[in-house]
Amino acid sequence: MTDFTLTAPLTDPGTAWAELRAHPELIWSHGAPDLEPGRDYDANNALGIAGQGRIETVEPGRVEFSWAGDGWEQSGRLVLFVGDDLVIEARAIPDDHADAARDYWQRAVTTASEYLNQPNPAGTAPRAVLFDADGVLQSPRPGWLADFVRIGGPTFVADAFAAELDCLTGDADLKPRLERLLASGTGGSVDEILEVWHELVIDPDALAVVDRVRAAGLLAVLATNQQSYRGARMRQHYEMDRHFDHVFYSYEVGVAKPSAAYFQHILDTLELAADQVVFVDDSPGNIRAARAAGVPSALHRTSDGAAGLASELAALGVPI
Repeated sequence: MTDFTLTAPLTDPGTAWAELRAHPELIWSHGAPDLEPGRDYDANNALGIAGQGRIETVEPGRVEFSWAGDGWEQSGRLVLFVGDDLVIEARAIPDDHADAARDYWQRAVTTASEYLNQPNPAGTAPRAVLFDADGVLQSPRPGWLADFVRIGGPTFVADAFAAELDCLTGDADLKPRLERLLASGTGGSVDEILEVWHELVIDPDALAVVDRVRAAGLLAVLATNQQSYRGARMRQHYEMDRHFDHVFYSYEVGVAKPSAAYFQHILDTLELAADQVVFVDDSPGNIRAARAAGVPSALHRTSDGAAGLASELAALGVPI
């Protein structure tokens, strides 16, 4: 068995602990549980790499939990500490999974600390609201992750997201890249993968919040990273654009979040200053980038749904 400790400095430990209680996805990513003893969870990170476990004990500044990656025979034991540093101590990690586990949790510690150390700029009365799509207004259908693995193989999820990156800016075509990934002989097809990738669950209550923003006299703006095939599906099949005054699909803009150029393009197009715009996204990295660009922003917890979205907007000064 392998033990390891991962550490990152925090600038405001008190605020960090409160933020982690409100947003456990900063550590446990998609599928994060409420931080209550006895909570089971099944989470996956931005690369689609999954893990399962249970929250065991919760004390101020300390969470003890179990975690196992896919296919593990035995769970490891981990402890999160929040003080002057953000610390994860991992214990009893199976030796043959130790490197992958270290990479997984290093990514979590780095992402969380960078977000927690990024201040939110002050804003004026907002005139426009930027909405992310995935994780805020829509989500993949249940079971998509297992279907990706079934169709493409055990490493396909991370490989597919890596292949998609240049496609988000319109610099590459996703289909040939998927064809190369699938050529290893799994028997899966590009059409099968795209059907899974593009089948969305739209949250009508979240879109009703968007409609309320427009009714209050603010500009509702879609700010989403998409490759061209998925963006076209959102427009043509789900008719997403009709809810917004402006839409900024990254593949059309030519740059993607978290690039500062993406946010600057939106501000220039809207002819608004950064402090006149607010932004909601479920990605800590995108929130950090928007805040660095001077845009007041809120991290959305997907499980909080439309009620959480409305509350986040109200906290940003949106009259909703």
